[in-house]
Amino acid sequence: MRTILLFCALILNGCAQTHSPSEPKHNTVNLDSLDVDITVVGRTSTLNHIDIAFLGKTIPNTYSNGKITNSRGYNWWASKHFALKSDLPEDKVRLYLELLEMSYPHYVELFSMAPDNIDKQRIAVVYGSSRTRVQEAMLDDGFLRGVHDNAGGETMFYNRAGYNFPSHRQHHQRYIVIHETMHAFHMALNGHSTWAPNWITEGLADSIASHVYDPEKKQLTVMVFDRAPMNYITTGLEQYAQGDSPTIEQINDDPALKRGLNFFIIHFLMNDPMRQLQFKRYLKELMQLNPHSDQTLPVANKLLKTVFSDWQQLEHEFAQFVASIKPTFDIVSGPWEQNGNAYWLRSDNAQVMHQLNIFPAAQAQHPMMDFPKPELPRALRDNDWDLAAKIDFEPAQLKRGEVGLSIYGGERVAVLTLIDGVRFKLDLEGSKQVQQLAMTPALHEDIKTGSHLALSVQQQAGELIVKLSTQTQTQNMIFALPEGFIVNSNKMSLLGKGMNHKVTPYIKAHTFELPKLAANNANPWYFSDADDLLALVERCAQFKAVIKDCEQTLADTVPKVSDQQQHPQLKKDIQRLLTHWNSQLPSYTSTPTDSNVSIATKSFDGVYLKVSHEDTLTINISGPYSGSTQGTLDVSFYSFQRVAQSQQLWSENIEIAPYETKLWQPNIEHLTTLKQGLLMISAVMEVDGEPIKLQKSIVL
Repeated sequence: MRTILLFCALILNGCAQTHSPSEPKHNTVNLDSLDVDITVVGRTSTLNHIDIAFLGKTIPNTYSNGKITNSRGYNWWASKHFALKSDLPEDKVRLYLELLEMSYPHYVELFSMAPDNIDKQRIAVVYGSSRTRVQEAMLDDGFLRGVHDNAGGETMFYNRAGYNFPSHRQHHQRYIVIHETMHAFHMALNGHSTWAPNWITEGLADSIASHVYDPEKKQLTVMVFDRAPMNYITTGLEQYAQGDSPTIEQINDDPALKRGLNFFIIHFLMNDPMRQLQFKRYLKELMQLNPHSDQTLPVANKLLKTVFSDWQQLEHEFAQFVASIKPTFDIVSGPWEQNGNAYWLRSDNAQVMHQLNIFPAAQAQHPMMDFPKPELPRALRDNDWDLAAKIDFEPAQLKRGEVGLSIYGGERVAVLTLIDGVRFKLDLEGSKQVQQLAMTPALHEDIKTGSHLALSVQQQAGELIVKLSTQTQTQNMIFALPEGFIVNSNKMSLLGKGMNHKVTPYIKAHTFELPKLAANNANPWYFSDADDLLALVERCAQFKAVIKDCEQTLADTVPKVSDQQQHPQLKKDIQRLLTHWNSQLPSYTSTPTDSNVSIATKSFDGVYLKVSHEDTLTINISGPYSGSTQGTLDVSFYSFQRVAQSQQLWSENIEIAPYETKLWQPNIEHLTTLKQGLLMISAVMEVDGEPIKLQKSIVL
């Protein structure tokens, strides 16, 4: 029997460990022992501890097995649920693995299930240092192109791996890996994500990647609706107006990617307890139906209208939801970034002040500033102020730039700025009068030694009292206000240019706090029996013809989940209803948690090339999960010694349908006489929009 060499990048397994002196030392690690300790409170994860293993060139067991390989300058790292292939510095690798582990409970929460075998397999992620370096990794993995020109990352159907590279925006660097890995998680559930239409796949990924991250606390809040950078509210409202107020059905049927509109649909469905449970039920049933190719959209649409039976009412509520949206944040100008509650500007050449408006609505029917509010510095805890802020200085930039606030009083604006780190200026728009006061040397010395500056603003009659506080010093500045100026304590703007100081605003409308929970719970309403409540909804949907008035009972019961004080009684009600409903179904024996069983991954695993050669050359290629696959299958011989013998032996155009496996046994004359060379079998195909090349060789 001849030896078969599997040397294609698509099927390489781990090889010997190598590393340069600058790389972390590789120790043999039992990957099953890797652990992570995270406190999960609703949509917020706080990292307590994480194990991360450096694997070098050893490829771990992932959901991309046989379809992802090593690349020049890249190394493998592993955490409990993820395997990251990267050429980035260790601190960046650790950041991204930390973010993904903090995101993982929320991926599971969205689908109410985890991938099969997640205790033994990991979700593969690639994060390269540039678009070019990511393209190299994709070529190594068998793709014939890199990430799309208009994308910052892409998760591939073929191998269920997300490919990412950093933009110049720090917020986006985090967003893209959470977004793309959401796709990879989605694919790991049952092999692919093409059973869901575009508004679900992209809407879920964009929604969960809409985040606020506090690097000092190592705290990540996902599914944030109302935030400043990458503000999908603003994008969505623009797209909604441009589309002439499209319905959910119209958005669903539109093949164009409208991220803002998808974001609106997902948040609309997820911010109401009953809609959220029905949407979870919809996702599970759609996954079980497993439509593909041209059937995905019609099947998904039909099921959506079955699950949400009062469709016109749902459309009406969606229109009301969008009409009520009032974004708190508006980036008027400037490359603003956000770390936790602190905002700062990336460096640029601007000659005018950049501005970030923070205008919370007095009333809102949607989440507003829905991430944990900042902790008050000691100097501000008396709450004896109208507006306040904290400035964390970049030490090397104390003597340059401007940073400050716009304070609003009716139609008038007062601009308070710190200039060159030494003096404050109050400029009243529309007035030629400028008031300036210098900080005391003691205050300035405290800042030079590393202290932040707490700044509070309070109006007293016709004066603006600005209190400055460092760790050991205070200073009061008094500025005159024009007649009739009344400080609006619910409205402010951040201003800056020529520096990277971080400014944390304090505004009393920001009230979001994390409750204390007895155990980790990713449910947005902190309800610990959410799986049983979903089981109740599924039971009613399946047996509503038998269970009397179950829909009305759910309508009365489910809304209680949004009130934590009602949770103890709600848990009792759920168990009572499950028992009562099951008693009406004599043959029904399942437990209340049977709806939480994950859907098993089928034996089918997408596109593979398999070759055997004993008496006959046999080639098998399996098709994709969805879409068309077309290309060319080629057999060639390359002699070790005689040029004249090297030639193409056979070629055929091929087409493979989803879930199909095709077999070829090429009739090649004199194949048995060929010796001392390589028999190369190559398949170059367009697989559901992804160009790939699969190769295997046989030593003759």
